[in-house]
This record gives sequence, C-alpha cells and structure tokens, in this order.
Amino acid sequence: MTTTPVDLEPLLSGHLPPQRAFRYSPDHWRAWTGHLDGVGEVLEGLPPALDRATTATVVNDVLTGHVAAAFAVAMIWGHGTSGYGPYRTAAVLTASRRPAGLPLSPAVEDRLRESATVARDRGPVEGYRYLNNSPGKIAGLGPAFFTKWLYFVTVRGSMGTASAAPILDALVLGWLAARAVPLRAGCTDDYARYVELLGSWGKPHGLAPAEVEERIFRLIRNDGT
Repeated sequence: MTTTPVDLEPLLSGHLPPQRAFRYSPDHWRAWTGHLDGVGEVLEGLPPALDRATTATVVNDVLTGHVAAAFAVAMIWGHGTSGYGPYRTAAVLTASRRPAGLPLSPAVEDRLRESATVARDRGPVEGYRYLNNSPGKIAGLGPAFFTKWLYFVTVRGSMGTASAAPILDALVLGWLAARAVPLRAGCTDDYARYVELLGSWGKPHGLAPAEVEERIFRLIRNDGT
C-alpha cells in the first residue's frame, strides 16, 4: 500500500477549521433550474455562500422529498463559481442539451434516487458502479460530478460519517498522479482502490476515506487554512 504523502500527513492530525464558503449566483441558478419540481423553493432558502458542511445538511434535509433539489444544491457546491454549472445541471435534470423551460426527467429523477439508496445501503463503490454503468448511468453526469453527488447523499449531514463516498475529480486525480498514484477516471475498480487507499491513510488518525479526501482538497486549493 502506498505510504501517506508527506504534504498530506500534517493535515491528518488535530482539528482543522471549516473550509471557506464561496459565493455563487442565485439568479443564474434559479433561471436554469428554479422551475423544476421542488428546486426553486429550496434555492430560495439557501444562504448566499456555501461550504461543505452547509451543503451536506441541506442535501440530507431535502433528499427524501425533493431529490432534484438535493442534486441541484450538491451541484452548486460542485461547480463552485463556474458560470456553466447551472446550465449543465439543468441539462442533466431534464435529459436535454436544450434544457431551458423543460420539466424534470422522471428517468433521471429515478436514477438519482436509486443511486442514493444504493450508495447508502451498499457503500460508495457500489454507488459509483451504479452511476458509471447502465442502467444507472445519466447522460452528462460523469464521475467527477457524480462522486460529489454520492458524497453528499452518503455523508448524511455529518462530516465524520465513516461510510461517506470520497470525491474523485480531475483535481484529485492530478494530485494523486503527481505522487505516483495513477488512477483511471471512470473506472469502478480504480475508485475502489482509491477508497481503500484513503482508508489506509486515515486509519491511524481515526479518519474515514471522505475525511482524508477533504484534506486533499485543502492542499489542492489552499482551502480552509
């Protein structure tokens, strides 16, 4: 098993401050997704800036009743300050490349709900497998963003949840590759290896895989220091 990277090791011990919240464009998100079932009401109640903890709480609170709204909130955090996030999220939820004004796709809604159930009941790797392959695969939703979705539905509002799915996007893949840990994007077996690796790095410090991943993001983005 690969040893813990030397730059990560100091972040695995002791208390860390919350990651910084970022501001987003509520108007832009409402314009693209506010008309979808349950989304507009949830967007209206969001604070003007989001961090991981707040996003996790909101997703957990609305997931059962409004899965599309939960997904939209996760994607606000996932896309950060990028201007294309609202359009891409609307395209996923409507299953259309021209999503303006279109309704929520029932098939997409069902797959998002099922992916949350699979990941919660059977673990992060099976959640990844479901969304990475038919019949669970959703057009326009690749691993970089569906792992963000899986994270927020499995963290259950608590940042220390042991069964939370760690995020694996291009930033993390690049960070790992630079430390001689090459992983393939979109490969379920490699995601399973990633979860196991983070678990081995975190175990001596009592940290779950997703908690280690959160610290990797701090290094990548100098976030929360």
